[in-house]
Amino acid sequence: MNYDIAIIGAGVTGAGIAYELSKYKLNIALIEKYTTPTQGTSKANSGILHSGYDDRSDQLRGQLVVRGNELYDNWKNELGLRLKREGSLVVAFDEKQLGTIKREKERGDKKGIPGLEIWDRQKLREMEPNLNKDAIAALYAPTAGVICPMEVVNFLFFNAVTNGVTPFMGHTVTGFTKEGDTLTTVVTDKGEISAKMVINAAGVFGDIVSEMAGIDSYTITPRKGEYILLEPNNAYNVNRIIFPTPTETSKGVLVTKTITGDILLGPTAVNLGDDERENIRTTREGIDEIIAKTKQLVPSLSTRLTVKTFAGLRAQPNTNDFIIEDYETPSNFINAIGIRSPGLTSAPAIAEYVIDIVKKKCGELDKKEEYNYIKRPQFHTLELAAKDPAWGKALTPQLDSIPFPLLEAAWEFGVGSKLYNYTCFADLGLGVDLGSTFQNGLIEWLKETKGLTSAEIIYRHLGSWQVIDS
Repeated sequence: MNYDIAIIGAGVTGAGIAYELSKYKLNIALIEKYTTPTQGTSKANSGILHSGYDDRSDQLRGQLVVRGNELYDNWKNELGLRLKREGSLVVAFDEKQLGTIKREKERGDKKGIPGLEIWDRQKLREMEPNLNKDAIAALYAPTAGVICPMEVVNFLFFNAVTNGVTPFMGHTVTGFTKEGDTLTTVVTDKGEISAKMVINAAGVFGDIVSEMAGIDSYTITPRKGEYILLEPNNAYNVNRIIFPTPTETSKGVLVTKTITGDILLGPTAVNLGDDERENIRTTREGIDEIIAKTKQLVPSLSTRLTVKTFAGLRAQPNTNDFIIEDYETPSNFINAIGIRSPGLTSAPAIAEYVIDIVKKKCGELDKKEEYNYIKRPQFHTLELAAKDPAWGKALTPQLDSIPFPLLEAAWEFGVGSKLYNYTCFADLGLGVDLGSTFQNGLIEWLKETKGLTSAEIIYRHLGSWQVIDS
């Protein structure tokens, strides 16, 4: 088949574009090097929706973050995603930092960010009792919130595929064939895919794919961010996303409550070499940095209740801005790369922006009369729980209770043997209930009811086995 559009990359950018384009009468191919979506940058980040006050309006990312924050309500309603807008705080500890957050507020006010406030010391004590008592003020942004990034990507992907997008999973792009100023096929390690238009959303590999297409003016540096995930505890729980006052180079290491109430610390920001685009190893230095910096925000933090540590990569472009554009040569190629922070927040607006480019090049697109929306299983929890009390009880399992009805839904969804992606269905986020008890029960369930062997069950990537049979 000669596809109308081929999208390279099934992270939040590529899956978001595929989802929005699947609402039109188009034949679309979605090409991903990993065997499942959300295995690159999208799988390991803070899960935050930024309000957008801090990114400059003269940069594309500063424009799309505001629009993306607004559009997430559409995705929430269409896909039944979990989204909590409990706001963020940027904390100041001295007069210099207070001046910085006041300038941030002025910038946000000019951009039309609603509800920005400067909270004084007394308000902070009332609203965030575990915050460092030395804090003198904070910038409050009520439109900031938290989501589950894996859930977002999985449901974007599943809805796109359900509505006609053809996935080519486990296909690594190795080049293109060209005729004149036009790309004709995407060459992968498993064969060629013909397409009239190509959209590059390849994350940390985006500059490599771009160079294959003949656009070699960009470089992407993999920037590693390490995290610590803690069990919730009244001694250090926070109610909002807590940022330090930013510097010129970083938003800093944060403390946030996740979508399920666990406490996430991080990330660090370490630039890696060109040959380390899949290096997600945690380090002693990174973990020590997180602990030291987050204790400045919440001194009572304790790592004794650590659930896990992990790391992810961000695509840091040499432009320090999103690269979303088309070209005269090749005339049918669109880059959507360099999607660094706030890329997760901007994703719906990036999809909208890319579709506008497609329309500019191809003319108006015909919308489908009907669309088959697939929402996450818990969307109608009360109604379902009334019909099936056992299912309802499984929504809030204890450590010794495995939510088998939700695992069945995940299996039907196509999660398969990857333990990591069951988090999107078990409604447990990343927290303690995904510790050893849950995981061991899940492994036993996959082996006994689905016939998988230990060698087939992995945590995330090929080689990440959890059980080795003797």
